[in-house]
Parts: sequence; C-alpha cells; structure tokens
Amino acid sequence: MAHSNYKLVLYSAVAVAALATMGAYKAIDAMRGGDAAGRTRPVVVATRELAEGTVLEASALSVKAWPADAVPEGAFASVDSLVGRVAAVSVLREEPVRASRLAPVGSGAGLQVKITPGRRAMAVKIDEVAGLSGMIQPNSRVDVLVTLRTDPLGGRQVAKLFMENMRVLSVGTTYQNDRDGKPISATTATLEVTPEEAERLAVAANQGTIQLVLRGYGDPDTVRTRGASSADVLAELRDAPTVRPPAAPRRRSAPRPAAPAAATPAPEPAPAVTQTPPAPPDSLTVRIYRGANVTQQKFERDTAKKRPPR
Repeated sequence: MAHSNYKLVLYSAVAVAALATMGAYKAIDAMRGGDAAGRTRPVVVATRELAEGTVLEASALSVKAWPADAVPEGAFASVDSLVGRVAAVSVLREEPVRASRLAPVGSGAGLQVKITPGRRAMAVKIDEVAGLSGMIQPNSRVDVLVTLRTDPLGGRQVAKLFMENMRVLSVGTTYQNDRDGKPISATTATLEVTPEEAERLAVAANQGTIQLVLRGYGDPDTVRTRGASSADVLAELRDAPTVRPPAAPRRRSAPRPAAPAAATPAPEPAPAVTQTPPAPPDSLTVRIYRGANVTQQKFERDTAKKRPPR
C-alpha cells in the first residue's frame, strides 16, 4: 500500500516538473522574440534627393534607427564612410544609401560614373529640330540617322539609320565660334557607344549630317531599313496622285437687262371695201289678224317710180 502511494507521488512530481519546464521555455522564447522585434540598427539615409553624379556631403546625409530585420543589404551605419563618394544613380529623399547605388571608390564627379563598363561616351552636335526641341533627355533611347551626299556636286543624298537603341547620357549646350569668329551656342548630345560605334559615328559626323530619332519607352526592337535616296523621294513625288484644288464657287452676277425687241412695223391698213346696199324687194308681205285667224297679204311695189338712180 505504501509502495503504491510512493509511485503516485513520484508520477505527480514528474508531471509538474514537465509542465514547469515547458512554461519556462515558452516564456524565454517569447522574451527572445520581443527583443528581436524591438531591436534597431543605425542606417544612413539621404536628407534630400541626390542626382546621379553628385558628390555626397555630410549635410545631405543623416543616421536613423532602422528595424534590424528591415535593413537593406549594403546599407551604411556611419556618415563618415560616405562623405566624398559619388552617386552612380539618383537617390530619393529618406532612402537608405546603399553600396549598389554608388560609384567605385576613387571615382570623380561627372559623366564617367554613368558609363557602363566597356563602353564610351561620345558627344555629337545636334540642332533644335534634330534634338526634337528639347524632348531628348538623359537616359532616353534614340536611333542615329545619318544623311550623306554621294554626289560631289551635292545633287544626290542618301539617308540611313545605322545605329539603333542608343542611350543618351546627357544633353547640353556648348559655345563655339562661327566662320566670322562670333560665338554661337550649339546643342550636343552625349551617347553611350562601343569603341567600334565611336569610329563609325565619327566618320558619319564628318561626312554628313547627324540626327537623333527618339524611340518610345520600352521599345528595344531592331528594325532593318535599306535607306532612302533623293531619287526615291523624287520617284514617290512623281507617283503621288494629283489632287486638284476645289473649284472656287461662281459668283452670281446681276441679270443683264434684256435688249429691247425690234419694233415690228405696223401692218398696212386694208383698202376699204364699199358695199352696195342690197336692192329693196319687189313686194311686201303684211300679216292680217282676224281673231284667231292670221292671214298674209302680199302687195307688189311700183319699182319703176321708187328705184333709186344708179
């Protein structure tokens, strides 16, 4: 009997110890989780928007507490480690400054931080019309159109797209002298090219005229063209249907007065015809009424006495 009571007490103690151990483990785990959720790390962020090619200064950076589990990869904890570095791409305000957005250590400010490794930057002269009146901006994609004169006398021209989907690094204005020595402004566009493309672009710029054709956003397709010559343009103009301008509406003039009709001569009067009165009859008939009876009495005339002379 005593042995049974001993086993019961032992089992009860083991159960209570197991429950206490599980409770303690959950409490410790909850405390660890709370510490992890409440932990923060210092992260350097930009106090204003930084354009690409900007040299970072201490006044443009600040340190803020950032949740430890949300710190981006490559973030910096100290402002001193970023002063003097150059932004390779634009950095937004309150955005953490990361190593992937900076130029390599030792890079200077300027256009070189935007050039892709293995490529070059080359400036070409454009005018306001060829530059689409300022619509070409940095990072735009353009095609390069060259127009050459194949006839020494300048009568034949050929135009061809020979570079496509070129990246514009910058657009600016330079000043140069004209033939008279007067300074004039010239718009230039700096393109990112390979060394081979730079050679062809230099020849095209010296032999003809360079124009940039703006591409739509997200249009990387390559189009092959055979080019166009002045003869093709003239042939198309000859084959174009002739469009006659609409005839001008006729103005209604006031009706002209009718010419007076020629006077018709009056007809000559017919000669008068003299009619001879008929000869009086030789007898007279007289009606005689007697009541209801009517009789007629005929009387002879004395024609010899009463006939008028002729």
